[in-house]
Amino acid sequence: MSQTGISAPPPSALVQPPSARERVGTQLAKLRPTAPQLVDAGFTVALVGIALVGFRTTFFGLGWLWVGLAGLLVGLLVSYAGAAFRALGVVTLLAAAAAYLLLGGPIAVREDLIAGFLPSGSTFGTLVHMAVPGWKELLTALPPVDSEGPYMALPFLFGLAGAALTYGVARRWPGAVLALVAPVALLVASIVLGTQTPAAVLVQGAVFALVAIGWTALRSNRNRPALQNGAGRTTRAVTTAGLLAVATVGGFFVGPMLPGADHSRTVFRSSLVPPFDVTQFASPLAGFRQYTEPNAAQQFDKTLLTVKGLPAGVPLRFAALDSYDGFVWGAGNLANLGDGPDADGTSFRKVGTHIAAEGPGQEVTATVGVPAGGYSDVWLPTFGTVTGLDFTGGRGDRLSDDLRFNVDTNTGVLPEKLAAGDQYTVTAYVQTPGKELPKTADVADGSTVDVSSLGFLDDKVTPWTDRVDGQWEKVAAVAKALQDGAYTDGGTPGDYQNVFLPGHSLLRMSQFMKSTQLAGNDEQYAAAYALVANRLGVPARVVMGAIPEAGGVVKGKDVRAWVEVKLADDTWLPILATQFVPDRNKKPQQLIRKSEEKKTGAQVPPPAANNPPSVLQGPDQAQNATQLRNPPKDDNPLNPDNWPDWLRWLVFYVLLPLAVLLAVYGAIRGAKWLRRRRRRTTGPTAARVTGGWREVIDTARDLRMPLPAKGTRLEQARALELHVDGPPPPKPSVVVDGALMGAPLPSVPSGTAAPEQTDPGRTVPAPPPAPPGSREPLALVPLAAAANGHVFDVDEPSHEAVADFWTGVDRARRRLRSGQSFWQRLRADVSLRTFRDHLPTGSGLAPAARRTSRSGPATPRRGRSSASKAGIGTAAPDTRAGRRGPSGRSGRAADADRPGRGDRGSRRAPKNTKNESTKGDA
Repeated sequence: MSQTGISAPPPSALVQPPSARERVGTQLAKLRPTAPQLVDAGFTVALVGIALVGFRTTFFGLGWLWVGLAGLLVGLLVSYAGAAFRALGVVTLLAAAAAYLLLGGPIAVREDLIAGFLPSGSTFGTLVHMAVPGWKELLTALPPVDSEGPYMALPFLFGLAGAALTYGVARRWPGAVLALVAPVALLVASIVLGTQTPAAVLVQGAVFALVAIGWTALRSNRNRPALQNGAGRTTRAVTTAGLLAVATVGGFFVGPMLPGADHSRTVFRSSLVPPFDVTQFASPLAGFRQYTEPNAAQQFDKTLLTVKGLPAGVPLRFAALDSYDGFVWGAGNLANLGDGPDADGTSFRKVGTHIAAEGPGQEVTATVGVPAGGYSDVWLPTFGTVTGLDFTGGRGDRLSDDLRFNVDTNTGVLPEKLAAGDQYTVTAYVQTPGKELPKTADVADGSTVDVSSLGFLDDKVTPWTDRVDGQWEKVAAVAKALQDGAYTDGGTPGDYQNVFLPGHSLLRMSQFMKSTQLAGNDEQYAAAYALVANRLGVPARVVMGAIPEAGGVVKGKDVRAWVEVKLADDTWLPILATQFVPDRNKKPQQLIRKSEEKKTGAQVPPPAANNPPSVLQGPDQAQNATQLRNPPKDDNPLNPDNWPDWLRWLVFYVLLPLAVLLAVYGAIRGAKWLRRRRRRTTGPTAARVTGGWREVIDTARDLRMPLPAKGTRLEQARALELHVDGPPPPKPSVVVDGALMGAPLPSVPSGTAAPEQTDPGRTVPAPPPAPPGSREPLALVPLAAAANGHVFDVDEPSHEAVADFWTGVDRARRRLRSGQSFWQRLRADVSLRTFRDHLPTGSGLAPAARRTSRSGPATPRRGRSSASKAGIGTAAPDTRAGRRGPSGRSGRAADADRPGRGDRGSRRAPKNTKNESTKGDA
């Protein structure tokens, strides 16, 4: 017992703070899912998983599926934890981004890891790069892409972001249809990011629709009572299921046969032009003489390549040249443009180790190696119809990333060029070409070049073909006629053959075809033969390659140029050099050549010039220069391509997202400021008072403070004071030391000290004053009473009274926010809950004007109060009281805090007044 005679409270009455273990248990209890939450999680997994199926034709194998499902689970866990702890959406977004950066390396990319599982700086750079421009690189890559490497970050990000968005929306908003926005967007994205080949029509169409409809029905029934106590529910369910089944079957089987059904698909891949210009590289045909003898390059007897596993007689292809500009045969950016299966043409794209292609013949796997001092060019030697390319060695990864491949021409480009020690494996379908031309062939119609300038060929072609009928027969006749010519590589210096120049421009072709005796090497014969075939209406192209020797060795003398003609089934028939080029030992006749010089003049090569290293040396410089027109260098400082990597990363990945977040933050704060200004300055003075109280309540709701359901202003004020200031101090007991308060004091004997004198009527000491620096009390009850007084008074409040009231509103708002942490205030700043449609008559800026209008108050439903929801409004007083208080104000104001009272009849609204306030609305 204390000195005052008051016993201490028992230990059971003391409130003990929770222990650390109890606090942890309380937080973990929030993670325990309920049945509806598990249902939402299950439908999220189903819908996002179906959307992931769209990548089936984009990636090779099933590795992408496991990575995407792993991302789905990670995104689901992040979103569930954020919703369980009621975190801000921005916080959940940052958590998802952190999960992508931390887990994307060991789960998806699996490259450049520390100790095999910790992401490094290079891993972070790869993940950030794939998240932004990686989608465009995927669209420009040739599908199917390997299920390994950096591209695996994309399905991981797709699943993570899709699950986080879908489940986050489902947990934060109760709408049934709103939860389907994210999965439907994911489904559309997976389709447009895919290929022309559908991944799974039945799964992505019918199954997705059934799952989505089922989820919508379940979410709709959660907040809606069963009609007729559940009677007829089974009948409705069976009927709905039957209708869905009929619609699904009809749409899947009957829909494609209806008039107007278009079987084409719209995907980004078909409309995106890959950013790779292959015309920047010189044509290999223009440098054919470097492999001949005599030549300063001395590559005639040098080993260029070694090939292991290639059947004998199968040619090795350097490049297929399907474009002719009047100067040179070269590889075009788009093959078969306007013709073939793909009318838009096939381009050079990034490929993986697997290439989706099919061709005739047997499947062969061979290994190609580059010895020291061997082949060094940008054109990748391959063979047949390529289905796989796998680089090995120290530069394997670099060459794989650098490779661009055209599946129509089976031509690969390596801007870094092959070098000594490089090795790669090629898998392809091959056929051994015949030694003789076939008797018949069903060739296609058309041409690959512009034939309007090829009229000079007719003088020779017409006599060669006038005795045969049929396009293929004419092409074969031209091949036989060409073999009657002579072969020359220009001869040694000072030899009479020096007058036979290299090149295959229109001028050189005109000289070649108009001479008495045809003379040239593979370059002139192949170029002329391809032009003649196109002139005859048969699409043809030139191929530069080699015929490996018996041991798989490729030397300079094995390099040849031949022609391929297109057949009606869109395949290409090779016509090897041995079938239309004369024998190398058949040299031109010197007497005939001198006779030609008398007619046309001797062709003297121009003097040698100092050409750039990238320009092929030779007298016909024009044809080489056309392929080397480099665009002017862009020095614009505003072009991001000219920025250093760290600046681009800072601007696009830090400053730009931060600017977007600040813009969103500013837009929300600006909308709230406009709403507060409108409430303060618009409408009658009573409506401004009502708007001021609503501003206080909206501030509390944004801060997520508890408010009583359908409470009056005074009830709301008391609830906020209790939340902010805490419970009031307990009242003193009426019994002190066993005596009643106010009892007369006993007489004091003489000689004893008199007790300390106190103020009359005080029996307990006055509470100590508030310590300096402590927060002032909220004092919201007087503000609520003032609002009731202004609203329910007979006369309109004056402008000075409204200004004083809003001064109290601003002070109350500052006091409400001052007790919150920085993150709580930030969450309140970006909260949109006071704009959402949660009121009986709507919400937001426009519905708020209707709620404060006197001209047309809403009629309450029968049996229900006209009071609004918690924290928004209050009711008008009872009009039955008629006493007036000492101030002369109507006694009805004393009942202003009774719920369920309207202000109808309290006083008559003034006439000809627009947008006046309903005074009972807070």
